[in-house]
Amino acid sequence: MHTTQNQSRHPPATHSQRGVAIITALLIVAIATAISVRISTRIQLDIRRTANMITLDQSRLYTLAAEDWSRRILKQDKHNSQIDTLNENWAIALPPLPVEGGSIQGALTDLSACLNLNTLINHNTGEINKTSKSRFEQLYHNAGLEHPPTQAIADWMDANQLTRTPDGAEDGYYLNLPKPYRSANTPLQSITELRLIKGFEKPEILSALQSAVCAYPANAQANNINVNTASKEVLKSLSANLSADLVEKIIEQRSKQPFKTLGDFLNFNQLKTIIKNTDGLSVSSDIFLLRTQATIGQANLVVYSILRRDSSGNTVVLARSQRTL
Repeated sequence: MHTTQNQSRHPPATHSQRGVAIITALLIVAIATAISVRISTRIQLDIRRTANMITLDQSRLYTLAAEDWSRRILKQDKHNSQIDTLNENWAIALPPLPVEGGSIQGALTDLSACLNLNTLINHNTGEINKTSKSRFEQLYHNAGLEHPPTQAIADWMDANQLTRTPDGAEDGYYLNLPKPYRSANTPLQSITELRLIKGFEKPEILSALQSAVCAYPANAQANNINVNTASKEVLKSLSANLSADLVEKIIEQRSKQPFKTLGDFLNFNQLKTIIKNTDGLSVSSDIFLLRTQATIGQANLVVYSILRRDSSGNTVVLARSQRTL
């Protein structure tokens, strides 16, 4: 009698009920597994992200150390010599040096060896600098290019919206492009910015100029061209009458015996009869670009630092930019 009552209270499970229970259990296990995998994945990502942040911070610290080292090198160089040449210690690129967790390498280049496009205008008055204009346009023609966009560059940098004629361009031009934007109305931050300016629509134009032009802060005290370090293209831009053969002789001479004064340079092969305008020419440099690459673990950081040196050798960082490889 009792057995019958127990059986009525707890009937045996059917096949379908057991199947549902198994499926439910499997679903719970699957959900739990998915949650576990998700948590594990997020933990791994957090660990990887944290490790990347640590290595990137470590890389930045190494690049700052390279800046400090470069500033000491430049200061010592100023004390040792009043001229700057490509034979000095600062001009020697260092091979990769081992550091904890990776390596670091750096190279200093002389920005006085190129034409600073920010000197094309007086940023206080907006007027075009005749000397810089002449050298830029000569460089442009020497590269086999026509119609140098001097006015368009000047309009891009000046603070007003007055378009220079006939080749200038202000917001009225750029806002009517298929992808509109405004003119910067500030000095160039990089020569790659030229790609936004009227007259530089073709990539080959910038490619033909980029080895001879640069852009660094226009308020820098040193805007000279150092004849001891200037490239062939920059030297040829000093005069339309300066032949390629004579430029080769200049480079050969300065590699053997650098020019100690601007007079020495002008007296070489009677350059004073060829180069009429000597404004901004010098035999020393006070503005440099440091490229530092730090590779720590998976982090590969490249930092560009513009350094300015004063007459006593003290060096400060004018600008800094970075990218990861």
